[in-house]
Parts: sequence; structure tokens; C-alpha cells
Amino acid sequence: MSQLLHDRLADSAAFFTFAMAIWAFWRFLRRQGLSSGYLGAVVVGEALLAVEALLGVFRWLVAGVDPARWVHLLYGLLAALIWPFIYTYTREARGRVESLMFAAASLFLWGIVMRAIGTSELLR
Repeated sequence: MSQLLHDRLADSAAFFTFAMAIWAFWRFLRRQGLSSGYLGAVVVGEALLAVEALLGVFRWLVAGVDPARWVHLLYGLLAALIWPFIYTYTREARGRVESLMFAAASLFLWGIVMRAIGTSELLR
């Protein structure tokens, strides 16, 4: 049961981060900064990633599911830290620059989530 939930949350995170990259890039192309709606969606996405990470830690520590590859844990940790880092880094940036940075960070985050999914496929 926890494996299925962990898999579905990972798939949701992949779709969500890709959509966030497209949204930020669209705002960049339209010469706009980030809206409060976008930043609110980042908070929702970060909560999704946090729940995914907590479920992974639960599976590891409580359910005794040992990750066969430690890089899977590193991908999860990195995924949870990217948006808070980029938010802190872009506090001074406004407008198109902020949109482009979030687009790039979200696309990178999508790649990290996809890579974490890929390493988990090797675990089965």
C-alpha cells in the first residue's frame, strides 16, 4: 500500500513540476514576473514533495524498506530543497528574470524527480 502511494505521489510530483516549469516559462515569454498564484502553487508543490519525502522516510525507517540505491535518497533530498533555495535566491530579482529562474529551477526539479523515479524502478 505504501509503495503504491509513494509511486503515485512521485508521478504527481513529476507532472506538477513540469507544469510549473511551463507556467513560469510562459510568464517569461509574456514579459511578466511571477504572480501570487504561481508562488502559491509553488507552496502546494513543495508540500507535495515534502509528503513524498516523509512517506519515503516512513517506508525506510518504519516499514523497513531499504533503498537499494542511496542516490534515490539524495534525489529526494535535493528535490525538497530546490524551490526554497530558488525562492531565497530570487528575493531581489523581479520580473522576467525571476520567471526565467523559476522556469529553469522547475525544469531541473522535474529532471530530478524523473531521475528519482528511474532509480526506484531499478529497486523493484
